[in-house]
Amino acid sequence: MTASEIPSHVPAELVRDFDFVDMRGGKDVYAHFAALHAEPDIFYTPHHGGHWVATRYQDMEAILTDNIAFSSRHQTVPPMPITLTLIEWDGELHADARKVLAPFFSPKSVSNLEEVARNLTISLIEGFHERGECEFVQEFALKMPIIIVMSLMGLPDEDTPYLMQISEDIVRSTDPAVQAAAFQRVFDYIAHDVMPKRRAAPGNDIFSAILGARIAGGRPFTDEEIISFGAVLIAAGLDTVASTLGFLTKFLAENAGHRHALVEDPKLINDALEEMMRRFHLANIARVVARDMEYKGLIFKAGDRILIPTSAAGIDANRYPDPFKVDFGRGDKKTLVFGRGPHQCIGSFLARTELRVFLQEWLKRIPDFSIKPGETPVAVAGKANCVRYLPIVWPV
Repeated sequence: MTASEIPSHVPAELVRDFDFVDMRGGKDVYAHFAALHAEPDIFYTPHHGGHWVATRYQDMEAILTDNIAFSSRHQTVPPMPITLTLIEWDGELHADARKVLAPFFSPKSVSNLEEVARNLTISLIEGFHERGECEFVQEFALKMPIIIVMSLMGLPDEDTPYLMQISEDIVRSTDPAVQAAAFQRVFDYIAHDVMPKRRAAPGNDIFSAILGARIAGGRPFTDEEIISFGAVLIAAGLDTVASTLGFLTKFLAENAGHRHALVEDPKLINDALEEMMRRFHLANIARVVARDMEYKGLIFKAGDRILIPTSAAGIDANRYPDPFKVDFGRGDKKTLVFGRGPHQCIGSFLARTELRVFLQEWLKRIPDFSIKPGETPVAVAGKANCVRYLPIVWPV
């Protein structure tokens, strides 16, 4: 989109050259998003087909909460090549699909998964503990959460590497061709490998529940919706926890005082987890204006897209005193980490459980660790910010 193509209802003084995935040579993801606080509370950028950008916690919370005025039918900029079942549905259809998943993410169900998460965490750590070093992203962060999701979905362990790459391409690529190819691979996998087996022999897994469910007044999910549902679960189940693991571990590797506090008093872990997630919000999601409307003196037209970069919400000084400081004793723990409103992440309890178990078991076994000398971690901005490379070492 060129300047001449800016919609007529967008004031020229509110147009900015901002691309949320382009850090333009910067090394700090959160410095990139903190720069938004020098801009108007809401502005417009021509990137990714043109969209509004909310820069403050207050507006992000209001937009995420109001699912009538702001639709979820496109949750990313640029939009995904297909409509994603559940997360890009609104109203009763979204509520019906959510009910299908709810039993799998209840506290009772998650408590049964906690032992799985704990045993898996211990096993992964023991696999590299004696080496005194690992590349944390590939050797731990990407493995732990997707293996748990594979268990929930009843998928075979040997398919994990294949689905891991698909998830990476769906969530982290901004190239529509790469995303489309990844969706096609997961569609083929679910259509040819998963659905026929579940229809022949249903089990207690999520896929079996989806196949047997009824929505929208009694109809079943279509095959296309089931396939999309599976893609969403595979991608979301991996990405949020894996990315958070990367930022938490990077922070603790670089901040010995905070790390030692948790080692000396593990009862701090729950509060520490909430605070570190506040500091390192991940999701940069979108909403679509459902009807022509006015918001805070701005004219929004039906179909306008609005980016909600929650990465900037967690470090908003208007919301949190001294927002860049990680304070395990911070009293205000309300965040937008898992969204807000009807689309708030249904897997948040499971995600917290996985992260808590990781901190408990890792710090028991590797209490002192740091960035490998001579190496530089790599973190990038995206639909979900992530740490791509994190080499760490510890004394054996």
